[in-house]
Amino acid sequence: MAGLSVVEKWRLPRSTATSGGEGEPPGSGHGGFMAEDPYAFQVAHRRLAWLLRLSAGTNLVLGFCLASAMSTVSVLVPLKTTEVALVRTNTVDDKLYQIEPISQDVDGFQVLMESMARRYVRLLIEIDRVTQRERFDEVQTLTDNTFYEKFRKEHIETKAFADAINSLVRTVLVESVTRVDSYRGTYKYAVDFTQVDTRNGEEIERKRITAYLDMTTRPHEVREADKYTNPLGITVLDLVLKERTGP
Repeated sequence: MAGLSVVEKWRLPRSTATSGGEGEPPGSGHGGFMAEDPYAFQVAHRRLAWLLRLSAGTNLVLGFCLASAMSTVSVLVPLKTTEVALVRTNTVDDKLYQIEPISQDVDGFQVLMESMARRYVRLLIEIDRVTQRERFDEVQTLTDNTFYEKFRKEHIETKAFADAINSLVRTVLVESVTRVDSYRGTYKYAVDFTQVDTRNGEEIERKRITAYLDMTTRPHEVREADKYTNPLGITVLDLVLKERTGP
């Protein structure tokens, strides 16, 4: 081997080039290593194979994640533009709200009760085809159920009322409101007013009437839409009309 060049020596097996030993398989570059530890090479080879498999699996997962991200971005890109849309909510609120009544100890209680008595008489007695339904809806929230059913049968559902609402306009001119009596939380008020009936802008009848109202304040339960209609719990228990005579 003394006459071999450096390149030729490099091409020879490691064991031959260094120690000049014989008996190693030709073309093997790991003879010395395998001779010292015959199992180390196999272990290293298996470890390298597992690392390659793990790397391939990781690359596949990363590629799938990248494809998913690109797909998501491509879908979200159109949302950058402004679109006109109608938002509609159909939530139904079935909750009941407890209305606590106002008491006589509150400042302004008397003035408030007189104002409600005045308003109630106008809502109940006046006739105006345009606002009739809205006014009766408010009357119902301010009226005791027993009295309202009685008033509805004896007044609202009569033929005379149906004819009146289709032919005339009734206006109520309140003159005064007086507290008559109070007993165990029930307050009686006398409302003096003038009732004027007109047809086609021409006055056909005028009456002077006094309405006697029994009013109280009591708790009651209402839906959310009605909790501001009567927030103080004022309720009319009864109403009697008497026509006045004389000056």
